[in-house]
Amino acid sequence: MTIKPWTQVVKLHPDVESEETAIATYAIDLGALIEKDPNVPPTYRDAYSFFRATHLTSDMKFIIEEVYERLSGKDGNRVLQLQSPFGGGKSHTLATLYYALRSRKELEQSFPEMKKLPQIGNVRVAVFDGEKFDALNGKNIEDKTIRTIWGYIAWQLGNYALLEEQDQKRVAPGGDLIKRLLGDEPVFIMLDEVSRYLEKSMAVTIGESTLYRQVLDFMQTLTTEVSGSKYACLIYSLQASARESFGNIEILETLDHLTSRVDAKREPITGDEIFSVLRKRLLSEPPPEDIANKVADIYVDTIKKNILSYVPSDSERREMEERIIKYRERFLMAYPFHPALIDLMRERWASIPDFQRTRGALRFLAVVLRALKNRNVHDYLVGATEIPIEDATVRRVFLSEVGQREPYQAVLEADFIGTNATIKRIDKTFADAKSPATKIATAILMFSFGGLPKKEGKEGETLPPGITEHDLMFASISPYLDSTMIKAVLKEILGKCLYVHYDGARYAFKTTPNINKLLEDEADGISDTEIKDEIKKFLEAELGGKPAIIWQSQSKNIPDKEPVFRIAYLPFDFVYKSKTEQEKLGLELLIQFGDRPRIYKNGLALAIPDKDQVEPLRRAIRYLIAIDRVRGKKKSLNLTEEQLEQLKEREKTEKASKDSALRYLYSKVWLLKLENGNPIIEFVEIGGRAIQSTNIHDRLMELLIRVTPPKVFESLTPKKLLDFIKDKGIETKIIVDTFFSSPEFPRVVDENVIKKAIARGIKEGLFGLTNKEHVQKKDEEVLFPKEKVTLNKEINIDEIDIDSGYIVNIDKVQTIAEVSEEIKPPPPSPPPPLQQFTEQKKITYVNYELKVNRQQLYRCFKAFENIIEKSGKISIKVEANFEEAVDPTWLKNAVEEPIDEAGVEMRKEEK
Repeated sequence: MTIKPWTQVVKLHPDVESEETAIATYAIDLGALIEKDPNVPPTYRDAYSFFRATHLTSDMKFIIEEVYERLSGKDGNRVLQLQSPFGGGKSHTLATLYYALRSRKELEQSFPEMKKLPQIGNVRVAVFDGEKFDALNGKNIEDKTIRTIWGYIAWQLGNYALLEEQDQKRVAPGGDLIKRLLGDEPVFIMLDEVSRYLEKSMAVTIGESTLYRQVLDFMQTLTTEVSGSKYACLIYSLQASARESFGNIEILETLDHLTSRVDAKREPITGDEIFSVLRKRLLSEPPPEDIANKVADIYVDTIKKNILSYVPSDSERREMEERIIKYRERFLMAYPFHPALIDLMRERWASIPDFQRTRGALRFLAVVLRALKNRNVHDYLVGATEIPIEDATVRRVFLSEVGQREPYQAVLEADFIGTNATIKRIDKTFADAKSPATKIATAILMFSFGGLPKKEGKEGETLPPGITEHDLMFASISPYLDSTMIKAVLKEILGKCLYVHYDGARYAFKTTPNINKLLEDEADGISDTEIKDEIKKFLEAELGGKPAIIWQSQSKNIPDKEPVFRIAYLPFDFVYKSKTEQEKLGLELLIQFGDRPRIYKNGLALAIPDKDQVEPLRRAIRYLIAIDRVRGKKKSLNLTEEQLEQLKEREKTEKASKDSALRYLYSKVWLLKLENGNPIIEFVEIGGRAIQSTNIHDRLMELLIRVTPPKVFESLTPKKLLDFIKDKGIETKIIVDTFFSSPEFPRVVDENVIKKAIARGIKEGLFGLTNKEHVQKKDEEVLFPKEKVTLNKEINIDEIDIDSGYIVNIDKVQTIAEVSEEIKPPPPSPPPPLQQFTEQKKITYVNYELKVNRQQLYRCFKAFENIIEKSGKISIKVEANFEEAVDPTWLKNAVEEPIDEAGVEMRKEEK
């Protein structure tokens, strides 16, 4: 029988074939599924489709049976903690339970053995998704705002009135109320992403308590009451990785400890049932059994020939033979995957804090299957040696899932994928073989992340990353790669690859060249504060002498009313906020100056750090500090000349990384603009534009000034100022204030741009310049002595005093020639006798009514500020008649919502 490659016999699931859906389809949004969101992938949108894509393991069937039995009144654990399993996610398991209760007919059609479940009649079901529920604002449902987890559960169970007061006051209900809520009929409660909700609730103050403490109290009471009930059952999930819990391990431990006295832990997938789950999720149909059997036989025979010859004793040989016999069954169950590849992710990668056991594994395997099938490879199995690391998508997903996307770029370039990569050069020396160095090095790379659990020691402790030669043999031996070849290739890899390490037991690729154990140890002792201070020094040196503000996140620390265009470079913690939080803070910085409105809004931009550059920069700085310290200890460490030379080369590498990360650290700028009268953020970024400057600030200014359309101007035409003059002329200070205050005017780099435009306008005779002390009025007409007006002459911008200058309409200059002697400022009135002065009446209340246009409104802001300083608050009445009727939606979005978001009380009257 001819054995075809797996690519010719295995049919991939459509979601795997499609590059667009292969990632999204493995992330179930439980809240969206329950609310029937149309954006939920079709695979999960209804019970029929869901069960078709679901493999019910024996443990999953047991959980369903257990829930049905509890709801029917049978004794047993009523509070279940769902453990996040590899390959079968918590949200997928909760969705399975939801459909199993809501759509029993579809459950029995897909899995006939489920017909034996107890008949439980109507079940009240409540589902809480902590990712979807806002801790501060709650959830709007119909005409109510439900504010807490207990309120939302009560609403779903049809008895919100029972807990309405506790919900609105956000005070956890007592046990008696929860007991009444559960009642004497079947009730099933599912809680997902509880730790996310708890983390958000920490920031919400409730009297002298916090919402966080109230939720913990509620969880304790709820689990106690459910545990003691007759027909209720509760299941909740905890994240399994630091990435899923956003790093807050303390919350997970608190929640786990809180309910550990009454819960029972359940894991829906154990052992080798994972193989069936992976097939169901990644393949459109089961692979041919005859092919799978033949492949299993070939691999087992090959392993026997290559492994048994190295076993020293008869007893060890018999033990190895038993292991290989059992291994054949695993080959058969795992086809088209090599069992060692699945074990790698399940046992080793699962110990990585950032690795998502379910979504990460499925996402990685999906892109690997698609990439290999598109290449029509001729391998029998997909194993650690077959991962196409040269494929950009596979590489990106792999490094992202193991949490090493940026640090390993240098490793891959040097040893794997670069033009002169070491592995490629080694493969050329084994020309008769099928890329053996690439296969072995790729397997080592796959095993370079995570570690096997220690057989002895504390729970959760793992062995160092890497793979022993014995395990590497099991993972790599195939019909086209024998043990002799593996040993020869290993020797070449260890002797030539820059980033491979061997500690006497395990091979592993690391991000440091071979010398660097000393550097690693030194780097471990460098604090984040030291790194932050060092980066700030570099930024201060880079931005010194520039109109730049470094790492200020409070608006009061960013200057206002200085006529120069400034860029505020935001600190790194800004990029770790949510998009909503970022835009809220960004808008606040642009429009506020402490507790007052910012005046020169048009003179400020925000530089946003690039998240992808932050960690490479921190890493480079860490190692530069470490290199300097190791070099300072060269005598005590007995460093050789060769090691010192390696340090020097490493320093060059890290300096280049630092310079690159610094250069591209800030490539995005946020500006303020008005849209329908509403202040919003305008996003500008370098992207793929060819920017010539290398200095951080100069790069951003080049982006803003040189790239079309420009956002900031280094020059203005005098005609831009003519609109200000109109009939009476205008103070130069008002012109500057307007340009720097109003987002509807062009942004200029500083007031000299305006001065140059004024000087040019004077020279060209477009307008004149005088001092505002020479401005005179006659019958409401503004007049100027001609001899005091500078016109049609070249002047230096230093002669223009912005604070006292006044731009003159040239028509007024020409007509004043005949009357300049007649109009004189009235002589100052003599002061009244001292005895005529009487104490003036103190004012305690004023009421002004103003009619203003846009320009006048900006000029009034200072007056508003002055009176607020004395009174604390003022009342503003806005009355507007529209020339054309406006859309109520526009009025709500552009006017009323911004006022409401500012926390301003408002009464409304409209016609």
